[in-house]
Amino acid sequence: MADASSHFPATRWTLLQALREGTEADVKVALEALCKAYWTPLYIVARQSGLNVHDAEDSVQGFFESVLQNEALLKADQSLGKLRSFLLVAYERYRIKVWRSKTALKRGAGVEPLSFSSGDGAEERYLQVASEGADIETLYNREWARSLLERSLAALRLEYVSQGQEERFGLFIVYLTQTVNDETLAQAAVKNGMSYAAFRQSVFRMRRHYRARIEDELALTLGTRDADVIRQEMLDLFKAF
Repeated sequence: MADASSHFPATRWTLLQALREGTEADVKVALEALCKAYWTPLYIVARQSGLNVHDAEDSVQGFFESVLQNEALLKADQSLGKLRSFLLVAYERYRIKVWRSKTALKRGAGVEPLSFSSGDGAEERYLQVASEGADIETLYNREWARSLLERSLAALRLEYVSQGQEERFGLFIVYLTQTVNDETLAQAAVKNGMSYAAFRQSVFRMRRHYRARIEDELALTLGTRDADVIRQEMLDLFKAF
């Protein structure tokens, strides 16, 4: 987390510690990190609850900014369970008690307003999932899972690019999540001038690295590297779909 990283390890729960105890720079970085992970899932909840585009944006933004003034939220830690579940409950309370009643809030607490909007893809995502017929909690968890997988994929790409293997990433990404048989891999190997064994090994290596990046993201979210906990969360992650 920029200069704050030595003081506040970048797990999702410890971001609340940064909001509570950090400098103004710490607070800004931590708030933006929380928004990046949870803005779109909460926006979908807001829209599915009946708010229009403008009101949904204002509601989610108001919630994140109000976190700075809510001591109970800032003091929360992982003993309360999963952060995504905690934030969903907290947002629903905010939306019902504060947003619907149009209660005046002192916005920002010295931090510049966050510039997230439907232009960042939240509304487009909502339109894609609105017709799925799922309940609000399912949509929220599904969008959270999708967002986590996107961050994991971005980290995987960065890993390849940093090693000068961007072209290799582009070649094998096609086979990252789809089920492919030996014949398909053999044909792809010939097409790309590789042996079947080398091509197959490269595909499965990328899959292992992708899984590792997902586990990294889950560890950040959970605040633990416990293998059993991460394994269970991985199962929950894919149940969302």
